[in-house]
Amino acid sequence: MDKLSQLKKNLRALVAANANLPIHAKVIESNGDVCTVEIDGMQLTDVRLKSTTGESDGLLLTPTKGSDVTLLSSDGTLDNLMVIKMNKIDKVQSETGDFKMEIDLVAGKVGIKNSTTGLYELFNQLQQLLKNLKVYTPSGPSGTPLPDSIAAIAQFENDFKTILKQL
Repeated sequence: MDKLSQLKKNLRALVAANANLPIHAKVIESNGDVCTVEIDGMQLTDVRLKSTTGESDGLLLTPTKGSDVTLLSSDGTLDNLMVIKMNKIDKVQSETGDFKMEIDLVAGKVGIKNSTTGLYELFNQLQQLLKNLKVYTPSGPSGTPLPDSIAAIAQFENDFKTILKQL
């Protein structure tokens, strides 16, 4: 053993330090709050995407299949690896109590909801209200909106459905 290696070994023993360096890997697949990665041809499963698995509350970032990630082990072993950094993300999810938010970068859509309602549902209710809107006139209640208004409401519906997702 050369002098530098011996010095490092002696310092680790002296301060009881365990070198736990970041590991670079490639994502093979993601499933919930864990993923499978490849490191130099070796596949490792159940790599955590959150500090703790199995809990719905918290922030979850889902990496893109085939993208590079940086891993760190909580105890220096390969059994406790977690992703600490990723280059590309497919989905961002956050849940706290009754509030849930999701950004799906693949579909290009956003969803937000709580225990009472969601953003998608609110916009859907709005377009339904606009389609059936009637106002009081001197000759009684008005009819449904005119065709050009119905076309504008339909365009509004198409537009919000392209960016909002139902959770």
